[in-house]
Amino acid sequence: MQFGKSVATACSSFAITNIDDIFVLVTFFAESSTSKNVTPLKITVGQYLGFTVIVIISMIGFGVSLVLPSQPIGFLGLLPILLGIWKGFELFLPAENEPEISNVAGVKSILKVSIVTVMNGGDNIGTYIPLFAQAKGTEIAVYVVIYYILLGLWCLVAFLVMRQKHILHVAEKYMRFVIPLLYVGLGVYVIVKSSCYPWSIQHIDASISAHPGKTIMAVITTVFLLTCMGIMLWVTLRKKTAQAAPDENLVLERHPSPTTEGAVDNSNPAV
Repeated sequence: MQFGKSVATACSSFAITNIDDIFVLVTFFAESSTSKNVTPLKITVGQYLGFTVIVIISMIGFGVSLVLPSQPIGFLGLLPILLGIWKGFELFLPAENEPEISNVAGVKSILKVSIVTVMNGGDNIGTYIPLFAQAKGTEIAVYVVIYYILLGLWCLVAFLVMRQKHILHVAEKYMRFVIPLLYVGLGVYVIVKSSCYPWSIQHIDASISAHPGKTIMAVITTVFLLTCMGIMLWVTLRKKTAQAAPDENLVLERHPSPTTEGAVDNSNPAV
């Protein structure tokens, strides 16, 4: 095991999957400045609790991967790539985010933070499972230890950023352009490291005399990515349409059309 490389991989994968989480933490720390129930200590404990759930789920997925050959697991590297594409769609087709914190406002402060952390951890799980599958046991231990150390540092950074509003503004302005590329790069790294494509091409060529392995894998990958991108685009557009509908109804309620007003007047003639 190359310790330095393992530490670098752990740091980069943690940073990529938790950049968005720092804004959630900043929100909690901002709330702590006006609430006696939400304190920095409770926020930190809740963050560790929620992240532990994410690690446990990722380890369960990694355990399932042990019964399969290691090379095909590398295809899970397509998940971070799809996450990057999804972030790209959100970048060009922005939609209003539903408030996550208010949905659990009645829960105790520690559980509130941990629940929001787990809800926001889908990208972590999708990244950690293929990453763990391509690592050895000692490397996974290094990853997890580094993750927990960085988590505490993340909480500290969020607390300090909350006190420096201009830094938060710059990060919110530019990081949304960088995050999609980081996810795609991480997915490509997982796929290349696993050698899943050469392994698949070799097995296809060995079973078919025409050696169509490269063509088959290229077609399958293209169809899969295009299908997923189409679904993601459809979901994004549908979400925008659903959000636009209540706004149009609100405008109609505030400014009824002349036809509607006339119909109301005719239905109530003067006596």
